[in-house]
Amino acid sequence: MLNFCISPTRPSYIAGVKLQRGYVADEDTTIYNPGLSLLTESEKNNLVDAVIENRKVNLERNTWSDKNELAFDFLKQKLDPWHVVELKGFLNFAPLYGALLYLISLGIQQNKRDIFPSAYLISAGAFFLPIVILLAKGP
Repeated sequence: MLNFCISPTRPSYIAGVKLQRGYVADEDTTIYNPGLSLLTESEKNNLVDAVIENRKVNLERNTWSDKNELAFDFLKQKLDPWHVVELKGFLNFAPLYGALLYLISLGIQQNKRDIFPSAYLISAGAFFLPIVILLAKGP
């Protein structure tokens, strides 16, 4: 066994599995479709955008049925389970916004301790309220 660890060649009894290797994409490929082939992040985003656009157009034309809504919900849940499409704009500046709220709360904690509990709750509400509104609004 020590020979196996040092030697660059493998013994015949440790053949392993030979997989066909290929270039998939330079993106996150953790999303799978029902056929078990990989979807890149851009493909997933294009599909979600197309499904949402199709829904908007058909709602305007009054051609959107309950079956279409069920299919839309299913596809949207499978392709975007964390609602990234709805939160995309907020998530772009959320770290800076959260840091600003944190620094304001920290300043209040250091200088006005008597109102800090209220300031903390207001800061938390100010951070999470846009998320709740965006999710309630939907795509």
